[in-house]
Amino acid sequence: ENLLPKDHNTMVLDLLFDLATWHGFAKLRQHTEDTLDCFDTATIVLGQTIRKFNQTTCAHYHTTELPHKHAARSRRKSKLASQNLNSNLVNKVMSRLKRKRLNLNTYKYHALGDYPDTI
Repeated sequence: ENLLPKDHNTMVLDLLFDLATWHGFAKLRQHTEDTLDCFDTATIVLGQTIRKFNQTTCAHYHTTELPHKHAARSRRKSKLASQNLNSNLVNKVMSRLKRKRLNLNTYKYHALGDYPDTI
């Protein structure tokens, strides 16, 4: 409750509602023409909400990779550097945490629009 500023909190709650609605339609065992039409509409609304969330809320927060992911990346780089014995690479091994953003250019997101049609 109110963990974020009001505008962002409202956006997150709207996104959660749309995700839950879409998930409910996806889990239905028996569909009718009406439920498929509602599912198609819910898919369109979900896509709009996700894009709006990405443009507004995600843009206001600086997110980074998790510490264990950073540690694994550093270990891989140091192992590679020790194998190549490249001093320039050894100096760059201890880099900062990478910035992470919501990636909407994935097949999983792209395929959401096909779910209602495949049922």
